[in-house]
Amino acid sequence: MNWFKRYGWIYIPIQPEGVIVTILAIVFMIPVCTAVVRNGHSVTDDMYHIFVYASCTAFWWKWIADKTSVKKDEKTIAA
Repeated sequence: MNWFKRYGWIYIPIQPEGVIVTILAIVFMIPVCTAVVRNGHSVTDDMYHIFVYASCTAFWWKWIADKTSVKKDEKTIAA
């Protein structure tokens, strides 16, 4: 169950499930950002509101990527 591959500090989706999780995170943030910008009063106000949603979304995306990524310790067994 390896959906992502870790390259340094970033995770790259290598399976369709990883791509779906990444797309869902982006799709979730699109209406959030548009609503915040539409109703915001200043750039700083927008950044404060977006930060809450972006940090939570990034945390959960990273957690899923970490739990489903190829680890350095794992050895692939050729069949």
